[in-house]
Amino acid sequence: RNPDFYTEDFIPDTTDGRMEWLSAHLAIVMNTLSQHGDDGVTLSQAVYDVMVDDFDIALREEGLSDSGVKHRIKPLAKMFLTRARAYRLVFEEGGTALVSLVEKHLLVSGNANNAEKVANYLNEFSNTLSTASLEEIASSKYEFPAFTS
Repeated sequence: RNPDFYTEDFIPDTTDGRMEWLSAHLAIVMNTLSQHGDDGVTLSQAVYDVMVDDFDIALREEGLSDSGVKHRIKPLAKMFLTRARAYRLVFEEGGTALVSLVEKHLLVSGNANNAEKVANYLNEFSNTLSTASLEEIASSKYEFPAFTS
């Protein structure tokens, strides 16, 4: 967790803020994986399944019962899938669409300069993964872009 992202004018250091930031990263990873044929699609689904399992564990650690977890997992998974689709579409569209999405879902305030910084970081992350092989992505052999607020 890079504390530079969680500052007053960037991503809220809350459960929702962290969930949004995780969703942005995983959407990029899963979208990139899906471009690597059947093996990539299979790995993308495995990443999604592990993410949902991790949500389950985290909710249980918060003290939710089986029925409480069941009611919270479905909306979390739906939110993630909605965000993943939105990120896929903005990367296909290009232009300022990513900046708008970042402003809408990630930032504490509507600071356009900060939204552009975060969007640039996400673009760099996407570009890094797009040049990586399936094996490199699967074994996390890639660097996250530098970011300073």
